[in-house]
Amino acid sequence: MSGSPKYTNVRFDAARQAQLEAARRRREAERRQRAEQARQRRIAAGAQAARDRAGAVTARLEQLGAAARGLTQEAHVAAALSDVRAVAATLAAHLDEAAVKQAGRRLRDAEKASDRLGTAVARELTGRRHDAALAAAIAPLAQVTDRVRLDREGHDRVAAMIGEAESRAGDERRFPDAVHRLGGAVQDHLERVRDRLAQLSRLAGETDEAVAGLHAAFSDADRNDVPVDGRAELDAALRDLEAERDGAHVSRWRHRLGEVRRATEELTTRVTERLDQLDRMAIVVEAASAALPAAGLRVIDGSLVETGESVSFRALRSDGNPIELTVHAGDGRGTRLEYRVDGADVVVEHTAEGAVSRCELTEDLLERFHEKLGAEGVRADGVHWAGKPAEPRPPSMRHAGGTARQARSTGGER
Repeated sequence: MSGSPKYTNVRFDAARQAQLEAARRRREAERRQRAEQARQRRIAAGAQAARDRAGAVTARLEQLGAAARGLTQEAHVAAALSDVRAVAATLAAHLDEAAVKQAGRRLRDAEKASDRLGTAVARELTGRRHDAALAAAIAPLAQVTDRVRLDREGHDRVAAMIGEAESRAGDERRFPDAVHRLGGAVQDHLERVRDRLAQLSRLAGETDEAVAGLHAAFSDADRNDVPVDGRAELDAALRDLEAERDGAHVSRWRHRLGEVRRATEELTTRVTERLDQLDRMAIVVEAASAALPAAGLRVIDGSLVETGESVSFRALRSDGNPIELTVHAGDGRGTRLEYRVDGADVVVEHTAEGAVSRCELTEDLLERFHEKLGAEGVRADGVHWAGKPAEPRPPSMRHAGGTARQARSTGGER
């Protein structure tokens, strides 16, 4: 529309501000709920992994118990087996994160105990049956797959020692020493492998959460028309992160995980700011739609137009001339209402101070509108426009509810 733009800065009363804060809290609660759901999935996955570990250690100790029958280690194996079964019993229930971590620590102790007992059984068997001793020494290796990838150096060392022990089978002097060193190497190798597995498992769980978080942020952005700068690069970052799951480069994995987390935080902040902007504009539009008829203006149906940073609609004055109202809430200048009229009531006066524009009719109308707007919980700070006279309305007339023209006329007569 043509004409001089006028505007007012608005603020919300306590009730409207509470409405805005309630919307923010709802969004934050939704995000917390999604984060908690992702955390619960990670805990459930950790609990299942612990159950699998407990099953593997139980099977290993049962096998070791058979090999240790009649040996001094038999009672120790039985005690270790009892401990593992107790841990397995706790894992049958629904666990929180702390309980899953505690079960993991107990299982790690049980795995180490199983390795030590296996080595001890193998040593004792070296004086009786070399084949049984060698089998007992290497049996723990069957519990862990992918040992080459997780600890190639340890794997190769153990493989060489197995060959050495096999070559010395039947040698009563040299075989026990070979089995003794093999047992120590197996323990060291498995400890490194399990450390690496635990590390990779933690990173995998954190990666699941980070990927889900960024996808949720994408969905929020798409749903609320928030532009995602560098979307292609973020999609590539997700692919790169997923590619790290093989664990070949742990430091790079951590770095890429951090990048995705930061991107999620930044996008979430932008979405939050956008939703806050939309909420503020919606409150102003809602209040204005109620206040306009009360001020004698009729909202034109179907005139609402939404853009990225504003919402515009039109209303008709009693004389049939339209006013365009635009709500701004995201351009860094606060929340404000801008008005455009046809300019028919604009009078430019040339004074000693320069040209002065008077818009008496429109100002009167907007002042009435602002009064009704305040009743809807949105407070305006007056009507402003370029070239507006600097002299204020006299307080007596302002409090009495006089019009802008009456106020200035009275002020001019004094």
